[in-house]
Amino acid sequence: MPNLNNIFRPLTSHPFKDNETYTEIEPCDALKPYIRCFWGTPKPCLNSISKCTNFSLVTPDTCMDIIFNINHDDNKTENLFCGINDISFASQVQNVKQEISCFAIRFYFWAVPLFSNNSMRDAMNTFVDVEAYFEDFHRQLEPILIDKHFISERVAAAEEYLLKKLNLGRQNNNVMNSIYYILKAKGTFQISELTHYTAVGQRQLERLFLEFTGITPKKLSKLIRYQYLWQDIVCNPKFCIQDAVFRYNFTDQAHLLKEFKKYHSMTPSEGRAFAYRNR
Repeated sequence: MPNLNNIFRPLTSHPFKDNETYTEIEPCDALKPYIRCFWGTPKPCLNSISKCTNFSLVTPDTCMDIIFNINHDDNKTENLFCGINDISFASQVQNVKQEISCFAIRFYFWAVPLFSNNSMRDAMNTFVDVEAYFEDFHRQLEPILIDKHFISERVAAAEEYLLKKLNLGRQNNNVMNSIYYILKAKGTFQISELTHYTAVGQRQLERLFLEFTGITPKKLSKLIRYQYLWQDIVCNPKFCIQDAVFRYNFTDQAHLLKEFKKYHSMTPSEGRAFAYRNR
């Protein structure tokens, strides 16, 4: 089975954004199967929050994030773990005058258990302190994030820490095989096909998925289909909605539009315009 990151590269609602308040950095080769990217502010910025757009649209990218917000005026950090989500929402920002920076780790959904000993059962749509799922991440990383001000330095230090934490023994073969099948099918399949492929019963498979990803195979498949559709919309200049109805196994155009808007809060044309406007 190939590394899943070679067949699935989820996108946010603003996949081209790169400025003084947000940038993404690819992980080292050893972490690419597990980490989608590191992201945050390139360096501390005075009043950087007020320079952001009025809101940031968060859409289901199937990833899970650890986010550290660092206040350089008092050398304190706030941390947050964001589990896999199946809803979109607007993330509002406050207009404050402080020297702040942000550093975050975006995990592929299948990789989080390899860095945490805790169950992901209640992780869907959750926003909690990092310690709830990662016992020592905050304690180990906070001094590094305060000491190193540039995102490139933070990435190097975080990679060293993550490579030490990586525990491949936590990987479940039934879950990984199922995810591979879902990705190859781009979320367009019947659950009976998945259970036949894995030779694991539906209830047992659901239990395993909740334990290791926080979401059921059925819900995950819909998010995967949405993600492949979104990539097609935003990256294919010749995108045709009628072709997409057939390609992604929607009943009709109305079905596609309804499901896309459910996850993206916009129509495909609006989502594409928003993505390119936020470059």
